[in-house]
Amino acid sequence: MVDASLDIPRRLNDPPRMFWWDLDVSLLVLGAALAGMVAGYFVTGCVVGLLLASAYGRIKSGRHPAFALHLMYWHLPSSLSGLKRTPPSHERELFG
Repeated sequence: MVDASLDIPRRLNDPPRMFWWDLDVSLLVLGAALAGMVAGYFVTGCVVGLLLASAYGRIKSGRHPAFALHLMYWHLPSSLSGLKRTPPSHERELFG
């Protein structure tokens, strides 16, 4: 008999998933649905969330798995990104 608890997973480095989307894409849908629910337009928020997730998924396809982290580094202030060991993104020339 083969014990299923001893099977080794094939893909250990897969990103976390929610339903059939990656976690960052599903958070876009859930965030837009929550904003629509607060504003009183739940269905509109869900539709906008699906459109945002679709557009972001197309942009993200074929890129690094941490694409959202790269976007945060380059486009948000360093105080919001939470990255402590990296230099600020506005410093383009590194010395040393």
